[in-house]
Amino acid sequence: MSHRSASETQTPASPAQSRLAQPRPAARRRARARQSGAAAILAMMFLVIFASLAAAMSIVAQGNLSSADSNYKVQRSLASAETGLRFLIYRINKVSTGVTTTKGAVTSANATTLWTQLATSLSTSLSGELNNLAEPTLSNGVLSIGPISVASGQPTFRATLTPHPIAGENYSSAYYQRPPYSQMTPAVSAAAPLDATWVRVKVWSADGATGHQVTRSIQVDFKLDKKIKYALLSKSRVMIGRNVMISGPVGSKFTETNLTNGHPIQVLSDFGGLDSTLDASLATFYNTLTTNDKNGDNRINLADANETAGITNPTQYDTNGDGFIDDYDFFLARFDSNGDKKLSSTELNTASNVTAAQLMAMIDKFGATTRAGYNDGFIDNSDRYAKIQGQVLLTADMASWQAGAAAGSYHNYVQGPIVPDRNASPIVFQSSDLNQWNLNASDFDVSSFRTLASGDLAAQATQQAAQYDANNPNSPRPLGTQVHESVPYGAAHPYDYYDRPVYENMTFTDVKIPKGSNALFKNCKFIGCTFVETTTANTDPNFNYVGMQLADGTLKHADKSATVGGQTVTDTKPLSNNIRFDSCKFEGAVVTDVTDTFTVARNKLSFTGQTTFDPAAASLSSTQKALYAKSSLMAPNYSVEIGTFNNPADAGQNVTLTGTIVGGVIDMRGQVTVDGTLLTTFQPVSNTGPVLGSTSPNYNTTLGYFPSATGDLEAEAPTGPGLGNIRIRYNATRALPDGINGPIQFTPTYTTYVEGGN
Repeated sequence: MSHRSASETQTPASPAQSRLAQPRPAARRRARARQSGAAAILAMMFLVIFASLAAAMSIVAQGNLSSADSNYKVQRSLASAETGLRFLIYRINKVSTGVTTTKGAVTSANATTLWTQLATSLSTSLSGELNNLAEPTLSNGVLSIGPISVASGQPTFRATLTPHPIAGENYSSAYYQRPPYSQMTPAVSAAAPLDATWVRVKVWSADGATGHQVTRSIQVDFKLDKKIKYALLSKSRVMIGRNVMISGPVGSKFTETNLTNGHPIQVLSDFGGLDSTLDASLATFYNTLTTNDKNGDNRINLADANETAGITNPTQYDTNGDGFIDDYDFFLARFDSNGDKKLSSTELNTASNVTAAQLMAMIDKFGATTRAGYNDGFIDNSDRYAKIQGQVLLTADMASWQAGAAAGSYHNYVQGPIVPDRNASPIVFQSSDLNQWNLNASDFDVSSFRTLASGDLAAQATQQAAQYDANNPNSPRPLGTQVHESVPYGAAHPYDYYDRPVYENMTFTDVKIPKGSNALFKNCKFIGCTFVETTTANTDPNFNYVGMQLADGTLKHADKSATVGGQTVTDTKPLSNNIRFDSCKFEGAVVTDVTDTFTVARNKLSFTGQTTFDPAAASLSSTQKALYAKSSLMAPNYSVEIGTFNNPADAGQNVTLTGTIVGGVIDMRGQVTVDGTLLTTFQPVSNTGPVLGSTSPNYNTTLGYFPSATGDLEAEAPTGPGLGNIRIRYNATRALPDGINGPIQFTPTYTTYVEGGN
């Protein structure tokens, strides 16, 4: 039986019903009209949106271009201001060498005059230059410079240099409550503003068309000062032996490198000669340095592939782990028996090895007493060992040296690590920095010291000799005793002999020592200024030689004579002063007349035994203490011998010097400490008196011991125990003594740098 579904049984629609279900034409038109209106509205909406987006994008793009242009100009302006500052520093350094003063320090009393001289020189040097848009002007102490165009189409800069104190400046503002101002003594404030030794340098730079410029400014405070920023500055060649350490720059102006021993600087390692095994290791290392050391610091930098090239596993040689291989690493490796990277007195066997004991004392006690590891009984990384902690600057050029005296690599004559300040070159050849200090005899004025020394030697000595007590070995000794001794005293190769009058156990105050005294002072005290007189007009080339004796008293140059003051003389000893001070104490300073010519035998000061200089002695006034702290010894064109030739192991033979130590040439041996600067004034030139023939390398500044074959003709290396130790440390806080006519410095204090300014 079949069944139908409900759908199958539905009744079909009628034709009428079918027509009613279809839309009518008008309705269809109205629907289409409504649809067309909606599309138009949507189109208009999209048009508005797209137009808005386009406008917005145009505005954003224009803004980006404007922002980019502004940012570009900001960066160019700031860079131009920095360029202006560097330009000014360069130009200031060029002119400041011509502004000199005999005053030892720049103070508020002389700063205004010196600043006016410097500002005038700088203004003159900048006038009429091609890029000037305006000429510099100096008004009421303020130097205005510029605008100056960096280049065509580039920003311009201008600057003002304004000495402090600045009118209207609030020195108690928050600006000054920060280092370095807050660390000054006294701290900067309204009651203690920056004084005339400070000058504010402010530089503005502008970029862009007039009316649309972007401007930036920077400022730095500069300091007017006068410093010889060297631990050692010599016009003769420099010889630095074993057991000698120097902290501070070392400069040598010697240039006759074509001659035998003509090394502008010669340095021995502190670790040579201690042990044959160590010597062999060091020899191999020095040979490697001749090819691998690229910057002259006498080290191999493990971070530099050029310096480690060809070395298998170089880190194995960096015993102390500081990232460098130097001779200290081999020294440490040889004696560090327990591998703790530090050396004890037991490991160095200092109890039975005087040289090792002196070496340990030198390294362990070098530098500031407040530093970590000072005098702790160990040599380790805290001692920060370096042979020279500072730059080595030479007037000579490397090629001439290596083609001449070095006969190959100069490294063969310079040993030990040279560690300068960050970013400084360890060794600089043909250094222009040495040019500003070219001191000649005419640059020294000792007249003020001569005036201070009003005492009479003979009168003071006679008075004390009358107090002789035969039962008291420390009482003043009678006058009339003489000694016959070699010059230099105790030298292996003396070049003269003197019969000296002896002054013993006496005290002299502000005394002049007359020319021709040629005395020996034993165990004497000198209070105030001790002034040594001599004949200053000594230019005859034979002045140094006439009257020279052999050991038996016969004349060494009987055929020579000299003309002095229009008179012919056959002995210049009565016209000069060759003095030895033995175990004397100086509560003040020693100063000499300034001779026209250096004469090594005739005008000489020798300090032997337990010599001490105490510029802070109770016997001195506060004014005297301030004066003598600047220099223990000022003897331009004198030969100065400090220390001993014959007994470097004698712990009693110590010499301590402070301030700027001046001599024609200076030799130091034994145990010497210098807190300040060594400055030598004699520049030997071959075939020019007193230098006979091509022997200028024989006139040298020697620290420590060298064999005579190296050019130090007075001495040989000690055959007995000990080498002594010599420590020289530049002290930036010590002012120069008055009387040295030298240039000022105008130095930026970069910690005062700000953008925008106060």
